[in-house]
Amino acid sequence: MRDYLLFCTYCSNYTLLHEFEKETGNFLGEYSLLFNDYTHNSIVLNKFLLAHLGHTLRVIPSQTDEYRTIICTAAHFLEDDIDKYVEESRAQKEFNERDRRKQREIGRVQVHIIDHLLRYELEQISSMKGATPAESQVLLGKELAMKKALEVVERVLRDKQFA
Repeated sequence: MRDYLLFCTYCSNYTLLHEFEKETGNFLGEYSLLFNDYTHNSIVLNKFLLAHLGHTLRVIPSQTDEYRTIICTAAHFLEDDIDKYVEESRAQKEFNERDRRKQREIGRVQVHIIDHLLRYELEQISSMKGATPAESQVLLGKELAMKKALEVVERVLRDKQFA
């Protein structure tokens, strides 16, 4: 895969875009040796674009002489702040993961509540007696529907995908 950098010919500054991820539609972003990770966001790119508004910018692919020359001679935009941005990006990812886990746990609690409520309703319906044969048939239908709903809830609770 090819890496890219964005170069401002006016200021002789560059920012590394690195590889383009087709799944997310984003570049990996700047790389931090301290964290051994990419920013995985466009914060540095956005700051670069704003700082070089109106300047001539060029995208340079890796594995070219021009790429190597720029890396060796031009100034790396926000080079001292890259570690900070990678750390913020990692913290945001961790926050998002914790939030996702919390939402999942809330969902599991909600399914358990639904299970409890369906069982309670099934007990109520099972204890009722119909005054007429038609009413008994309706109660039987409700009871069967509650049992089917409980089967679905139990299947969801057992499924590892939802665990």
